[in-house]
Amino acid sequence: MNRSSFIRNLVGAFGVAVLPVTLITSYQKIYLLQCFIRGFRFYNGESMLHQMAEGDMLELVREPTNTYDDCAVALHFNKEKIGFVPAESNEVLSRLMDAKVVDLQAQITHIEKKAQAWENVHIAIYVLKENGQQIVVNKPYLTELETPNYHTLNYNDDTFGRVYYTYGNDEPDDEYVVEDFYQDLVDNHATENIYLNIHQNLDADSLADAVKNNRFVTKISEVPPSVKMDNVIQTLDDAVINLDNYFNESGLVNVNVQNLAQLPQHIKTLVHTLDKQGNKFVEVVFNGN
Repeated sequence: MNRSSFIRNLVGAFGVAVLPVTLITSYQKIYLLQCFIRGFRFYNGESMLHQMAEGDMLELVREPTNTYDDCAVALHFNKEKIGFVPAESNEVLSRLMDAKVVDLQAQITHIEKKAQAWENVHIAIYVLKENGQQIVVNKPYLTELETPNYHTLNYNDDTFGRVYYTYGNDEPDDEYVVEDFYQDLVDNHATENIYLNIHQNLDADSLADAVKNNRFVTKISEVPPSVKMDNVIQTLDDAVINLDNYFNESGLVNVNVQNLAQLPQHIKTLVHTLDKQGNKFVEVVFNGN
């Protein structure tokens, strides 16, 4: 057991009052990552939310044999998995854990029960540095906690909130919902990779909203040659719906969600992305074949 682990265990067992002052005052938190918990809804997060409090410690658990992500770092609360460190931020952390060169800590910094599940719990991952060490910390993000930006509590003027087009009074007879999307994936995919991806990268409410309102986008330049363009790209009056004016990156176009569900074998990953108004979309990344 290293020094920081020993101190943390003492605090948990006996309380701060019994520790020597030199131990209490000789450490500083250096924040490596501050983020929301990914996949909170799909594990035991929501059922345990009422037990959590700001300041509670979480356990970081490496999952090197994770089917979807070999850099996966799970988050446990009271020995129960409640989600993951976001996949786009876990590579360096997973290597540090594998090498055991530092003792990483995780702590709940903010709880917002009114937000959607993917924004319920914000955490910080940090290391403890002895104040006596000759390390200059001159970057505020290393020592200051961030205030989360809650997109699910900031529904402003929804300029581009619904990508849905009809002609005259024509309406579809049956609304295509998230259950239909899942069923189409089941019928058209031979492995579980796409489901693991969805459960780790997306939350159910956001996925349901994306299916209902056609909030799927992709980079038109990355649609693989084997996928017919008109089978996946949403069009209006025979023109591709280009979304450059609504996103901070160019080349994004709207995707036909019902056709997309027929092509799961071509999908590499599905990830959240936001337009300039903070509205959440799902970006489709194809595998290139």
